[in-house]
Amino acid sequence: MIRRSMNNELLEKLLAEVLEELSPKDYERRKVDQIVRSFITRIYDVCRELNVNARPEVQGSIAKDTWISGDRDIDIFIVFPKAIPVDKVKTLGFEIAKRAAGNNYIECYAEHPYVRAFVDGYAVDIVPCSEFDPKSQRPLTSVDRTPLHTRLINERFDDRLRAEVRLLKGFLKGIGAYGAEIKVSGFSGYLCELLVLHYGSFLEVLRSARSWRPFSTVIDVAKHYEDPKRALKLFNSPLVVVDPVDKNRNVAAALSLEKLSLFTLASALFLLKPSKLFFEPEERLLTEATKEDLGGYIGKSKTTLLAIATTLKPSPPDILWGQIKRSCNGIVKLLEQEGFKVLRWSAWSDDEREVVLLVELESSAITPTIKHLGPPITSVEDAVRFVQKHYLSSSTVAGPYVEGDRLVVLTIKRASDAVSFIKDNVHRAELSKDFAEALKEELRVLLNEEVLEACKGKRSEYRRFLKSFLRGSPHWLEVLRS
Repeated sequence: MIRRSMNNELLEKLLAEVLEELSPKDYERRKVDQIVRSFITRIYDVCRELNVNARPEVQGSIAKDTWISGDRDIDIFIVFPKAIPVDKVKTLGFEIAKRAAGNNYIECYAEHPYVRAFVDGYAVDIVPCSEFDPKSQRPLTSVDRTPLHTRLINERFDDRLRAEVRLLKGFLKGIGAYGAEIKVSGFSGYLCELLVLHYGSFLEVLRSARSWRPFSTVIDVAKHYEDPKRALKLFNSPLVVVDPVDKNRNVAAALSLEKLSLFTLASALFLLKPSKLFFEPEERLLTEATKEDLGGYIGKSKTTLLAIATTLKPSPPDILWGQIKRSCNGIVKLLEQEGFKVLRWSAWSDDEREVVLLVELESSAITPTIKHLGPPITSVEDAVRFVQKHYLSSSTVAGPYVEGDRLVVLTIKRASDAVSFIKDNVHRAELSKDFAEALKEELRVLLNEEVLEACKGKRSEYRRFLKSFLRGSPHWLEVLRS
């Protein structure tokens, strides 16, 4: 039987301890300030050198002071006047970003190109954008809204609300639902800020989440829509949070139904059984899977683990994970269409090139014979053609025969084991172009205990992922044992 939640005093003490851990330390603030000042100076210098009318501005959680200890991402925007054509913003802004980035950076491409520079363990995104007036025009690119987001939050937030956002971000990181990138499909930082702004505190967000209904919940801080049904119809997302600075944008657009549901469950359980465990990212707690783990699991479940591994050409994480999700879905669908019973699946990547698709099958072997229904006898011409085709076919096991008013034949139509099927037919799956090319060059298919060796590079990271897959349940369900 589950006990009731701890009393308010103990809960407040727990949250105070968590907040202390989540709040940036003085040395972190000094380091971030040093890096920001350095890049701001460089960008100003490059703008003067090129005689460009643009200015650098810090954006994101650093500018709003809603970042948490351990964050290593800094956003600096190059803001161009709204009179500058968007093509010039993209090309000239990209050139400024590259010149200001230093020696260690990569070029990234989203809606327009930007630069990610690396310094002292921090990633600094240098992003061109344009000014715009939300009352009279639409943003030229999606990032143009960002300075307005920063202004909105800084105008509406005090230190208490910033602390509440840190708790919400820490909670979401702990349950694996923080980040709007394709890999996670979770809650963005700005979404966290708007939820706290709307509900007033971390705990109120959690309490309210228990009553959210997918595809039926609208949060409209600025009250852009008198009728919430209009927003639901326009956005058609599991959760709709209307951007206060742009009524045509859903801030929760990247949030998947799965991560919304995970957050709802975690919220209910935390309110019932508060614990620091909800704020502990799983990767900090996991050990590596071993052959004994795999053997024990397979012995108990009597299922089959199938790993499909390859190496893609290097891509930015969002592009890489877009290809991974599309292609892995395609491979799983192909297995199911062939008759293999897929119980669950997940994908791992080193976020650079290496990919492993892990699939749990009811069995790696299936009977190759299927029952194939033919035309009704009343369709005489079709019935004759069906009989002529299947009676003398080498793949026919039994039939054709009449069942009710239809012809039927038992025929060998599919592979009998998953490994050979994937090796011979993976090209038939719906794959991204790069994924298809990678599989032509390298395709490794491993079974059961062999899946431990599916990764060639970051083996420790992969084996922790494998350990999580074998457990299946979120780590924070351990609170139910106390």
